[in-house]
Amino acid sequence: MPNKITHLLHSWEKAGGAADKDRWRIVPTCIWWTIWKERNSRCFESKNCDLQMIKLNSIRLFCFWCKKIYLRGH
Repeated sequence: MPNKITHLLHSWEKAGGAADKDRWRIVPTCIWWTIWKERNSRCFESKNCDLQMIKLNSIRLFCFWCKKIYLRGH
């Protein structure tokens, strides 16, 4: 496991094949965005999701963003 965030991001750059490079590149961002949204819901709206829902939200966001990538023609 990388000990610095920059090392973690660099390791994601190497994941997958050339055809999947764009998709692999957005995985950390999907996870972080989902966690950030959950944090805001908990802090400002007193709402929270269980861990399974947080994971599902991250996967949904990933699929949505991947769809946008393919619609643009990448």
